[in-house]
Amino acid sequence: MYGRINKPFWDDRPVAVIGGGPSLLDLNYEELRGAHVLAVRTSIFDIPWADAAFGLDFNGSQDKLTSVQSRVYLAVREDQLQGTEMPSKNITLLKRLDGLSDDPGVIYGGGSSDFGALQIFIHKRAKQIVLFGFDYEARWSTWAEHFRVYVPYLTAHGINVVNACPSSAIGCFQKVALRDGIAICSGRAT
Repeated sequence: MYGRINKPFWDDRPVAVIGGGPSLLDLNYEELRGAHVLAVRTSIFDIPWADAAFGLDFNGSQDKLTSVQSRVYLAVREDQLQGTEMPSKNITLLKRLDGLSDDPGVIYGGGSSDFGALQIFIHKRAKQIVLFGFDYEARWSTWAEHFRVYVPYLTAHGINVVNACPSSAIGCFQKVALRDGIAICSGRAT
């Protein structure tokens, strides 16, 4: 029942990963056209043209996912498969474990869909990633620390990640202004 992440790979242009934080209020998604776009969880319903969506869950919106045109990756534990119907053709189930994975059929949850989404771009072979809506305010600082586990892997594989939310509690990635993140995705960064 589990699938894998495979071609097309995203090593040809920047990847915009869209979370759900309040900093998205100032983001016009249309400005990201031309980049690969990965929508995290329900942000796929705001960006129907995204390359893909990812979630550990979709907050009761699973029924709506069948109408999404994009590829949807859903990471689930084996015990969650009990009684699960085969999802629609646009949904790929990935095995959910804990940690980091080089296996394109496995996603390590890290406690949040945002954390797991970063593994999608690793499996898609992306080299330049911009995070949008990864606000992780101070009260989420414990969750923000989980992202540090990525740093050695990203460095070793030449993957550059920037966070386009300067006030984010995620401190292990370079922070840039929203407009600068958009410029990176559109190829206009200096």
